[in-house]
Amino acid sequence: MINMMYLVLTAMLALNVSQDILKVLHKLNSGMEETVLTVHRGTETLYTALDNATVDNPRAIEFNDRAKQVKVETAKIFDMLDHAKVTLIKETGGRLPETGRLKGASNRDYAENYLLNAKAIGGEGMGQSIKETLASYKDFMKLQADGNEDIINALETTFDLNDVTEDGTKESWERATFGELPLAGIIPFMTDYQSRVRRMEAKIVEHLYSNIDANTIRFDAARAVVVPKSNFVTQGDFFEADIFLAAFDQKRNPIFEDIEMDSVNLGVGKFKMKASGIGEKTFSGNMSLPGSDTKYPISFSYTVAPPTVVISPTKMNVLYRNVDNPLEISVPGVAPKDLVVNGPGVKGSNGKYMADVTKIQGKLLTISVSVRQANGKLRSAGKKEFRIKGLPQAMGSVYKKTEGVMSSSLFSKAKVEAEYKDFPFDLALTVVSFELKLEGQAPIKISGNRIASKYRERITRLRPGSTVIIRKIKAKTPKGIRLDKISPITIDVQ
Repeated sequence: MINMMYLVLTAMLALNVSQDILKVLHKLNSGMEETVLTVHRGTETLYTALDNATVDNPRAIEFNDRAKQVKVETAKIFDMLDHAKVTLIKETGGRLPETGRLKGASNRDYAENYLLNAKAIGGEGMGQSIKETLASYKDFMKLQADGNEDIINALETTFDLNDVTEDGTKESWERATFGELPLAGIIPFMTDYQSRVRRMEAKIVEHLYSNIDANTIRFDAARAVVVPKSNFVTQGDFFEADIFLAAFDQKRNPIFEDIEMDSVNLGVGKFKMKASGIGEKTFSGNMSLPGSDTKYPISFSYTVAPPTVVISPTKMNVLYRNVDNPLEISVPGVAPKDLVVNGPGVKGSNGKYMADVTKIQGKLLTISVSVRQANGKLRSAGKKEFRIKGLPQAMGSVYKKTEGVMSSSLFSKAKVEAEYKDFPFDLALTVVSFELKLEGQAPIKISGNRIASKYRERITRLRPGSTVIIRKIKAKTPKGIRLDKISPITIDVQ
């Protein structure tokens, strides 16, 4: 309906407004007023429901009081718009008795003066007053939304009071809304804003009503629930669990039989028992509410195990120098954040660690693990010893070949590479120097990973079947560690 109104109003911008258009606008406005009334009736039902809810639900009082404020603020802006409509109609001749249509439907002058001209020049400035009141109403309603983004966005869209820029010309909201329109076009706009006010009123009141029971917990049955911190306990540690009824009255704590609680508060019993022996442990009992003969059985089991720790290298069973060795460390039944790991070169947290053993003397490394308990004290969980090894020998290659036959021209342009074969790390190596030995010639020392251009001609002049050796290859790791254990490359050129 609103879109149709805008379409019709665009046609009205001509100097002379046809009677047919005026009739359409009259029907449009009448239909909108009926819609406004229908929305209002629905909202009144919500107001009544809120008021009635206060009888049995104390929580409803707060929301009912807020709804009453919404009703007052809505009435202010709605009545202001209604007063403006009545004044515009009255001062332009009223309505035709037989049809109810506006006598001054095509009148532009009075509406211009009443809505847009300031009082200083003889007008009423009512458009500016309406804008300011709508802005204040929007801010008030946003507070009632309690941070609900959907409602807040709806308010911003419904009451967009910003200035309008069209074809490079900036106009105020009131002039862009009411300017250059006859009375028959302005009245539907007024009704439209009354409709917007009623719609947002309904949305806010519905929001308030729905929040009465937002924090109310309803239940129609109850059962005993045991929530242990862990079903796996190490010897010497404590087994701990929360035991409670799924539905409870916070004013009446349950009574426990055959089970001794560490504490009972807000319907929850705190159970604590020192783990002794090894294996599965079970216990049972009953709980009930004061004044009730109904008993709720409790029965569950837990396992006591000897202290243990799991320290697992994720890629190998030894630790290598010159690389970061990833480790996963855990203790069954213990959160990773409660682990304290100690060992030379070991860093990390929450179960994920890296061991850098490059600077460690000797061939063995011990990693110990402790558990930080609730009281802040540390309890040993175990330790493990690892062997330390240097990196294995890498293999040199050209065009991924370590030996074989190749044309002298292709070989002379080769890039010398080094890599590890069947090694658990993807460790990239960069060749920094090597020695080139041509058959029957003195060795040549070369920096970098390619054969210098001045030596390429020597290679291409070699007799077919001549052997070329690349040896004493040196490379570096991503950390800048220099390596010289790299196998040579032997190629017969053609």
